[in-house]
Amino acid sequence: MTRSKSRGAERTLRLRLKPTAPKTGYVDGAWWPHTYELATELPALLAAVADRIGPIHHVAYPLDEWARTAGDLVIAGQTVRVEGIRHGTMHTVEMLGVKNRRVVLLVVPPTTGADDASVTMSSASAVDNESAVDELLTIGTRERGDRVEGAAAVQRWISEGGA
Repeated sequence: MTRSKSRGAERTLRLRLKPTAPKTGYVDGAWWPHTYELATELPALLAAVADRIGPIHHVAYPLDEWARTAGDLVIAGQTVRVEGIRHGTMHTVEMLGVKNRRVVLLVVPPTTGADDASVTMSSASAVDNESAVDELLTIGTRERGDRVEGAAAVQRWISEGGA
């Protein structure tokens, strides 16, 4: 894990990637952001992932899991297209780099406890792990719905001026 500056305070980038060995499974590792504000969280994440796939030009994320984010962000002097998608794999973020090389990360919800997050991130980043996202998060259909509703409630609260 690496250190990054965010909002004037130094925070740990909570990211674990699989080794660059042949790809196994759907995700390439796991990321445990500090908040649901993607624009705040992306700069440190993109810098770390760019070491693997080069400069990142596109990020896709499940629209219902994050606070609304502008379509284009300028990060480290580079324009990055940030696209919220309605259909796709929940609890993931996909990044495209040079020559359309991609990294798909399992997103551990920010509200997850440290012990559970650590176990989930270790599993997702294991070289031979082929588990599905729901298996990695060990959740069922009902809990997935509860988490999506919870994330949407947080988004509404933030958009209404919550602190």
